[in-house]
Amino acid sequence: MVAVFKAKGVGRMKSKHAKSTTVLVVEDEPTVRALAESIIEALDYMILSAANAREAIALLEQDEPIDILFTDINLPDGPDAIDGLELARKGVELFPNLRVIYTTGHGQTDGMTALFVEDATFLPKPYTVKQLTEAVQATAADHPM
Repeated sequence: MVAVFKAKGVGRMKSKHAKSTTVLVVEDEPTVRALAESIIEALDYMILSAANAREAIALLEQDEPIDILFTDINLPDGPDAIDGLELARKGVELFPNLRVIYTTGHGQTDGMTALFVEDATFLPKPYTVKQLTEAVQATAADHPM
């Protein structure tokens, strides 16, 4: 069985519970972003979505508090692009309690880890539904509400 996921609009929000945890998913690959959104949405969390760091920063600068940033580290977006590491640093400046889950298909290196924000989680690609679910739930449980 092949599952087909349609890319959703940027900044689309969904929630079944008004006080739900809000997760910002930042992924430049539309099908991977849609898959992550569907997995996290199944946990009844509010979803915000961005295809690059510029869109993510615009969402972070809105009045809606964001609890978890789930970001790809590699975010190509032209000559002035910032990566997921820089995005997380900017996000934590805006929301000091922001929890971060990094992902990449390029593997984790010591140099990369040194650039992680405090208490961040790393989830290598490709990840399974179970791995993403567990990472988000553990991060949400850790988050001071």
